[in-house]
Amino acid sequence: MTEPTEQRDAESLEDSPVTSHSLEIKIAGEKVQFTLTVPSGPATWENILPFMRALVKVSSDISQEYFTTQGKPISCKAGCGICCRQRVPIAEFEAHRLRRLVESMPEPRRSEIIARFQAAEDRVREAGDTVLFDDRQPMSLKEMAERAGNYFKLMIPCPFLENESCSIYDERPLKCREYLVTSPAVNCSDPEVLPVVGLPQPLAVYLTTLFLDEESRGPGIRWVPLNQLMSWTDLHVPEPPSRTGSELLLEFMSKLVRPST
Repeated sequence: MTEPTEQRDAESLEDSPVTSHSLEIKIAGEKVQFTLTVPSGPATWENILPFMRALVKVSSDISQEYFTTQGKPISCKAGCGICCRQRVPIAEFEAHRLRRLVESMPEPRRSEIIARFQAAEDRVREAGDTVLFDDRQPMSLKEMAERAGNYFKLMIPCPFLENESCSIYDERPLKCREYLVTSPAVNCSDPEVLPVVGLPQPLAVYLTTLFLDEESRGPGIRWVPLNQLMSWTDLHVPEPPSRTGSELLLEFMSKLVRPST
């Protein structure tokens, strides 16, 4: 990371002072350069989100290109929304951002989306303890996986899913951006019987977001099930910004997960 230089960016940060960073990152053996600006003063993880999304895209593009040459192209396509019935884990800052997105929608769409979330949560409660997720109760990774599997069996569509496509595609969570498969699309409907092969990602950006802020909230992962977006944000208020954009960027880069291949 180069030494930052102060500059102003009126369009992106409303005339507030920003700091510019130039980064060179090696992704699957390829050197990729990025230039980004972050607030010089107090910032939130949402200020880093555009960079996170850019990393996911580059990582995914590099992986797709490689596996296509190996005869394993991506099989995902428009109208294939089975994966949108999984319990999608999102970072806490993404949950707050999506809640604001819902609140900004015009009526009657806003009420329709909220009603879908309520219906999804009602289905989960009806299914009982084998599906419920409560971030106040410690849960092993094995139990989390089992409950995620039980949730998938309910075939609850994501409240943002319309005509088997994402209605908030440009704002879709990081996890959704990373999830691509090379196995036949039909296999996704019954993963316990048919093999589902996901596209390996050189960078695990989404996973990294679950380990942020450990110094203030304690070690371990923290995430929110997308289907519980409304009820979770009702109970949790966003933390006020206390660090600069450069400090947040440094923490993110220091924790960026690079899965072994």
